[in-house]
Amino acid sequence: MSKKIIYSVWSNLTEEHTSVNDYKKQAWKKYKNKLIELQKQYAYDCDADYEVFTSPVTDYANVQFYKIFKFEELTNIYNEVIYFDLDIVPITNQNIFESFDLNKISIYSYIIDMEYMGSVNHKKYLMKCTRENLPIDPMNRYSKMAAKKAMLLLHNINGNDEICNTGVFGGNKKAAETLNFSENIEMMERTLIEAKNDTLYPDVYSQSWIKNNEVYFSFLLEKFNIDFNNIGIQWNYILDSVVSEYTPGAHLIHQVNKDFHETIPRLK
Repeated sequence: MSKKIIYSVWSNLTEEHTSVNDYKKQAWKKYKNKLIELQKQYAYDCDADYEVFTSPVTDYANVQFYKIFKFEELTNIYNEVIYFDLDIVPITNQNIFESFDLNKISIYSYIIDMEYMGSVNHKKYLMKCTRENLPIDPMNRYSKMAAKKAMLLLHNINGNDEICNTGVFGGNKKAAETLNFSENIEMMERTLIEAKNDTLYPDVYSQSWIKNNEVYFSFLLEKFNIDFNNIGIQWNYILDSVVSEYTPGAHLIHQVNKDFHETIPRLK
């Protein structure tokens, strides 16, 4: 058995999705090979194998599930497994395998700003959505958190105000078996369907909920009170429409906005 692997997943997505617009598709086309090169070099520095797997599914939501199923599969082959989204840019010499106890699931879970959900501006936004019959984007972090909490309430659990980001996660076979993601998938899908029809959240939230790997991942951690490593923002430093520049204190940049032209030229 080989010891360690860092892997990623690629798919030629065929369905439209808010997370993969034309700008992002062009960025992938230009920087894909460079991103693979950077991740492969980091894996080499960690004395780990590296591989990019092509997903057999081509819609965004199911690709996100495929990467978790692949994680479970790889823990039967490797002692330690780390997943990177292909828009993860390593900027560190620190070895991720040496930074966490991979007997536990290791992932970044972050707190959602609940003050905004109760704010006047958010209430106005909800009223506008209701008036114009516009469901909230299910990829919205507030929507994800609401879906997770609604699912947990059906299991008599008052969920916390956090959601996981699956751009980086890892563990070993023990960790994968603790999460037991694939074995719980049908239960989670039934729970989500029930939550859409039995929730305290407004319809503009609940009726747009769809199966989502981050909602499900977060749900499992709380439902089964799983002890996990919160790897922190430094191991999944998200650049998006709100935060556009990284700090040298980060180890891994998560270029959600796909502005690779702003990041990669700055790397030495």
